[in-house]
This record gives sequence, structure tokens and C-alpha cells, in this order.
Amino acid sequence: MTRYRPRLARRPRLHAFIVAGVGAGLGLLAFVLFLARGQLQNIDETQWSLSRKIQGLTNDTRNVLRRLNEHHAPDCSDANLRLLRQEIFHSTHLGDLGVFDEQQRLVCTTVMGVLPRPVRLPPPDAIVRTPQGEEHALYFNLPLLVAEMRVRAMVVRSGRYNVVVIPLVLEELYAVEEGTLRVQRIDGGLQLAHADPATPPALLERLAQAQWFEQSWHGYSWRDRAFVSSRRIEGTPYVSQFVLLQTRFVQDHAQQLALGLVLSLLAGALLYAALLPMLRRWGELDHRIAGLLNARNILCLYQPIVEMRSGKPVGCEVLMRLRDGDDVLTPDRVLPVVARCGLWWTLDEAVVRQGLGELCARLPVSSDLKISFNFFPGNIQYQRLTGLFGSALAPYPHHALRLDIEVTEQSEQGALAVELAGLRRAGYQVSIDDFGTGYSNLSSVKALAPDTLKIDKSFVFEMEDASVRSSLIPEIVGIARAVGARVVAEGIENEAQRERLIAFGVDYGQGYLFARPMAIDAFMAWLEQAGALPRAGRP
Repeated sequence: MTRYRPRLARRPRLHAFIVAGVGAGLGLLAFVLFLARGQLQNIDETQWSLSRKIQGLTNDTRNVLRRLNEHHAPDCSDANLRLLRQEIFHSTHLGDLGVFDEQQRLVCTTVMGVLPRPVRLPPPDAIVRTPQGEEHALYFNLPLLVAEMRVRAMVVRSGRYNVVVIPLVLEELYAVEEGTLRVQRIDGGLQLAHADPATPPALLERLAQAQWFEQSWHGYSWRDRAFVSSRRIEGTPYVSQFVLLQTRFVQDHAQQLALGLVLSLLAGALLYAALLPMLRRWGELDHRIAGLLNARNILCLYQPIVEMRSGKPVGCEVLMRLRDGDDVLTPDRVLPVVARCGLWWTLDEAVVRQGLGELCARLPVSSDLKISFNFFPGNIQYQRLTGLFGSALAPYPHHALRLDIEVTEQSEQGALAVELAGLRRAGYQVSIDDFGTGYSNLSSVKALAPDTLKIDKSFVFEMEDASVRSSLIPEIVGIARAVGARVVAEGIENEAQRERLIAFGVDYGQGYLFARPMAIDAFMAWLEQAGALPRAGRP
């Protein structure tokens, strides 16, 4: 996640809006899935209830027809009709029984008695086989003689008898919305017994395919954009199917979906309000600085230090820039953040390794340029710095570069003097940077025993105005002479400043008059043009 923080933080409003939108969308999706799960559960419960009713109707029909064919003679005598009426009396699903003659004509019923003339029934809608091997002919919508053909009912025939299912029983079964009832014929195909008129014909036709009744299926069909449940009713030839179209689902749950949308939008707004400040904090340099302090983002620039009279380079100061995406940050933006975050050593180590790696890879082995590095005061420790320089120079053991450690005069000088003394004994040079901006006196400078004093550029800038501040330059030169240190003036931008500094006794200079800070390629080209390779004057 840390690697993506800078990208997210660059456009906090947009990314907070995107994340909040995705969160709101996922919340709404979860709410819809919750409703869909409840819908499927309701369909399942309704289907099981319907299945039990159909099982009861089927078992009742089979049992009655089996008893009739096994124990009753197929005649229309009064005695036999009375026995048939007793069968009807014990049934909860059947309203009439019929008897057929040898020519397969209906000759009498328990309700109408003997018919004036025999009636031949039309071909059945389906023929099914029971688990006991009996064949039943099914009529799903047959007009009833008892109602003068105005009422239709389901009729089941086996052998010399048929039974009529009470129309109210069928109405109760068919009253279930979205329900479809099919029966598996003796030839293995499905015959539609009942369907909700709202179900599209194309979907009804597809639900007749074998995949829908050879095994149960319960869920949402993306192809059909509908909730579909298809289940074979155990012990019967029937297949119960439910189809709830997506449009119907939305209509039935319009209020809940509207509530879910409002809640999701509210949650998204709260998420946006919580994310935006966090992303903005991520955008602050304090939250990104640790991830930026690496070789990929550290840029080293090299500003030459020259001998004032001849203009010959004698060394350079390694300056740091920090790449932050498409931006390049200067020290005045980076150093306070590094200090606040306690990353002093991380930055100094990265700059030293990057700078020495670039310089040693490009400079001749015999080059004795002085390379100056600035350090945070807390990092100026003998053990730490010697270890760092030693490991950084290990791949280049024969280089003659002279390393200079720059400290500011505002640094705590008690412990610092001890560490600097050890570093000087180890062969490193010491410079006091920005000299004159603090309150050092001759005794404190002597305690640090620097090789070089660097006059702060603010003194040089004010020389042309003859300010009191610029008048202190000779005093600084005097202090340097007293402690045996050389003097480097920073910020020299024109010849007038150069000439006056030479007159003051300044030995070396650094500034735009000579060269701006440069990347390694430009610095090497400048050195070559200045004739500074392989050797230069020694400060």
C-alpha cells in the first residue's frame, strides 16, 4: 500500500471520490445480494410447499385409481356407483370418478350417474408412468360434462377409470405467481401443465430443455436476467419451476432498493469525508519522505570550488536534490521534513553513497579533488562516518579524492570537537559552512580546528551595498588566518564581488560566476573544459 500512497495523494479529491464511489457501489451490491438471497429463500420455501401439495395430490390420485382397478368392477350399477362415491368421500383432492366401457368410452360418473350416451375423450395431454409401472393419461384442462363444459379441470385416467381433480385444488396450486409446472412424459420429454402468463415464451421453451429437469437448479440466471428454480418433485413425474424476472424483482423491492441506494450514498459520502483528509496527509512530504530517500530519488549536483585568482577548480561541494514524482525538491523543502521525521542518517548516507559512486566512476584515479559533503550535526560521529566512507569507497580503493566534512558553526561544539579531531586524524578535512551566521568567536573556532572557513553567501550579496554585514568579511579572513584555515566565499555572482574578495584575502570561491550546481555528466564536461583533469590546485 505504501508504494501507491504518492499516486493516490497527488489527486486526493479524485481518488477519494473514486474509492468512496467504489465503496458505495459495493455496499449497494451487498444490499442487493442480501435481497436476492432473501428472494431465493422465499422461492425455495414456496417451491417446497408446492411440492408437498403436489406429492399429496399425486399419491391420492394413484392410490384411488389403483384401488378402483384392483377391487371394483367397471360397471355403472347403482351399487357400484355407491362404492365409487365412498372413494370420493375419503379423498381430499378428487371431486368425481368416471367409468369407461370396453370401447374406451366414458359411460358413467359418480356425480352424473349413467350418461345418456357414451363419451369418447380426446387424446391426453401426456402419458406418464408411476414408480409401480402403471400408465396414467393426464388431461390438464379438460371441460367437465357436469358443468355443461363450462368448467375445466385436471383429469387422470388409468385402466377403466378416471378421476377428476377438484378445480379449487388446482386453483390453489396454480395461484402461485411465477410458478411453472411441467410433467415428464413416458417418452422422457417435458409437457407444460401450467405457466405464469408473465413468463416470456422464449424462456419457457428454454426451461423445457433436459438440463433444467435432469437435476435441480436454484439461483440467478444471468443469461435470462431472472431468478430461476427448477426442482423435480420426488416420487412424482412433475417438475416444479419458478421464474422471477429481474424487472419484477426490482418492482417488488423498489422501496428496499431505494433505501439501500440512499444508505449506500450516505456511506460513500462518509467514506469520502474520512478519506480526503487522510489522502491529503499522505500528500504531505512528511508522510512520503521515508519512501523517497533512496537511490532512485536522490539527485546529486556538484558545484565547483575554484581558486579565486586563476579560476582553476580545486574541488566541489556535493549538493542534494530530491525527486518527488515529476517535481525536484530543493534542500530548503527537504531538510526541515527530514529533521522532523528523524531521518538525518538515511539522507546523509544516501547522498554520500550516490555522490561518491558517481564521482569515483567518472573521475581519473589520480584526481585529488576535494569533495565536500554536508552532514546533520548529529551524524558527525567518527565511527559512523568512517564506516560510511569506507564502505562507499570500497569498490574504488585507489582513488586519491580528498574528503571534506562540512559542519555549521551553530552545531553543538563540545562533543563535536572530539569527533572532528578523530576524523581529521583519520585523514578527513573539516570545513565550517555558513560561517558568520552564528556567534562563534576565535576560541570556539580554534576548538573545532577547521581546515576551511566558508563565508556565508549573505555577506557576499551585501558587499556592493557596503553594509555593516559585508564589512565583517576581513574579520572572518583574520579569524581563518589565526587558526590556520583557508577561506572559501560562497555565492559569488560577478567579477566585482570576486575582485573585492581577492582584495580581502579570500583564497577560494564558489558561485554562479564560476558554475552552477550540475549533474555528474555536466560536471565532468565542465572539468574537462576547465583543464582540471587529472590534477588541480590544492586548497
